Amino acid sequence: MTLDDDAWTDPRTWIAVGGFTIGVAGFLFALLRDRWSRRESRLETLGKTLQPLIQAGQSILRAVEKRKRIEQLKHSYPTPRVNVLVGVEQERRFPERTPEVVARVNLLVEQYNDLNNQAEAKFREAESEFGSRHFRLPDRIVEQVRELKNTLSEAGRLLNDGLLNKCDLQLAEFGRQHEAISKTARGWRLAAPFEGYRRRVRRREEVPADRVGPYDLTRKEMDGVFELVAKLMMSDEQAWPFAVHPPQKVLAEPSILAEDDVVDRLSDDIFSIVLRDGTARLFSLPELMAFTFNLIDAQSQRIRASKMIEAVGPDVPIDLKITSTFSMDRIMSPEMVKVLLSKIEFSDTPSDG
Repeated sequence: MTLDDDAWTDPRTWIAVGGFTIGVAGFLFALLRDRWSRRESRLETLGKTLQPLIQAGQSILRAVEKRKRIEQLKHSYPTPRVNVLVGVEQERRFPERTPEVVARVNLLVEQYNDLNNQAEAKFREAESEFGSRHFRLPDRIVEQVRELKNTLSEAGRLLNDGLLNKCDLQLAEFGRQHEAISKTARGWRLAAPFEGYRRRVRRREEVPADRVGPYDLTRKEMDGVFELVAKLMMSDEQAWPFAVHPPQKVLAEPSILAEDDVVDRLSDDIFSIVLRDGTARLFSLPELMAFTFNLIDAQSQRIRASKMIEAVGPDVPIDLKITSTFSMDRIMSPEMVKVLLSKIEFSDTPSDG
């Protein structure tokens, strides 16, 4: 037996090896624990800074929607013209601003101011958190958060100035910057090792196309049409009339609506529908025709149902079911389009003005 064999059979050798192994494991654990604690501290700091910024961005986004509805109502329901000459009446505007519209605008203004104040309070809170904790973050994240704050501040300025479209662009940029910060922060936590790989190789489900004919509406477009029809049918008569803004070419040349090529001339234009509660929808010509056809059909069915209820009496239970069946090819024929357009009293302000 050699000396080496005697050393490895000695229990003290194994005790020494075990102690060394435990020491190395303890050192690695302490190192990893320090790195983990540091990353957790960074995540906590970043989360406490981003949370009020996200809340401020949400308030600004909701304030933009309120401001758009305010401006849309003011645009769609103008104030009556004042007679400047005695005995000479000004031409009546359609539709006119009613007390209901004024009350709705005042309510939206109050909600807009509340959202603006909430956004400012959350933004100040985020500035305070970032100013007191930013030294815990890497320089790259600090710079990204500063850019995020500047973008949100610019969005608030644009909102107060009434530049709503530019404000939407700033909010989109805010979302993109937040996504970039999130991707960096994801590397600070223990993620599933194959999480990114699964996300890349995940097979996307094939979405079947629901548009077949040239004038067929997608499921989303059809849902938007029926949602607006249902909203009008479930409301009282005070919701009528509503404003329909045509494209500028219709106001400049109203005879287009009676031409045989009306479908071709208006196929690429947008119509705007605004209800008195501030609900606004942008419709293409096929959507507008489907909306008009279904609104007339639903009104006719409601009248027939009312007569049926009156005939049998209010004490007799009746199970009523209203259905609607139509063909977009038939609706979009030039003859039908001209008839449906003749049923609409357009506003005197354009949708693209």
